[in-house]
Amino acid sequence: MRSAFCLMVWMAASAALPSPALAQACEGSAKSKAGEVYVTAEAGGETATWIVERTEDVGVETANFSRPSLMLDFVFARGELTGPEATVVSISRISSEAAGNAPNLGAVWVEAEMDGRVIGWRASDSSKGHRALAEALRKQWPAKLVVTLQAQRQGGEALASAEFLLSRRADAQALAREALAGRECAG
Repeated sequence: MRSAFCLMVWMAASAALPSPALAQACEGSAKSKAGEVYVTAEAGGETATWIVERTEDVGVETANFSRPSLMLDFVFARGELTGPEATVVSISRISSEAAGNAPNLGAVWVEAEMDGRVIGWRASDSSKGHRALAEALRKQWPAKLVVTLQAQRQGGEALASAEFLLSRRADAQALAREALAGRECAG
């Protein structure tokens, strides 16, 4: 009888503990001229994704390609953005009757230029390029980043390009703090 009572007390106490699957996650976002920042706060810590605003009226678009977009994922701790841990250069291809079919991504070369350094990758193999770009940004943070899509490696026709002012990192950090303060929690 005594062991049954202990078992019931243990079961009641463990039922009151939150399961890892039901852990509370909080999300918030904030937007300004620097772009938009999304912050996620979980038991393991906070992360922030900065969708960097493209510089107005700078860059190229063609019938088959829009200007690329840039997202940077950071660890967000003690009010500071650390990283980036990951990067994503988003490419939008457009095929239409008027423009024709967009080139296969295997034929498109992506170049990211910052402070005289250039990192390039085939658009169809973006994971390698995204990792290399994140590593380069962790080593040396530039004031701006220019991403160009080319028809071929080194010197091909420019299909699309965009400029991103990474000098606005302090603004993104302020947005992350604002997003964290205004977060909503589920669970």
